[in-house]
Amino acid sequence: MMWDEEITLLTPDGYDEDSLGQQIPKTKKNIVLGYEKPMNRAEFYQAGQSGIEVTHTLVIHPFEYNNEQTLLYQGLLLTVVRHYKTSNEELELVCRLKVGDSNGQ
Repeated sequence: MMWDEEITLLTPDGYDEDSLGQQIPKTKKNIVLGYEKPMNRAEFYQAGQSGIEVTHTLVIHPFEYNNEQTLLYQGLLLTVVRHYKTSNEELELVCRLKVGDSNGQ
């Protein structure tokens, strides 16, 4: 596999204030290289049974992952549903499309 896809891992990093004094969450971005793996049909079906729409399986190096829950991939904001190490060199991130949060963003 080619490790040529940019995946941006997002970590909460405190808050900033806007001109009205409202807190706006900041995020720290960590860009890593990885690749997208084809979705396993059984995994897709099982996720659907649980009410989760799994959209992407991404592979990165385990040492680059620090339990981030959200990431950017090809302009999409994704939530990590599950992660597991497949070897010493590969960690699979099973993700779903993040539709919105409590603020509607």
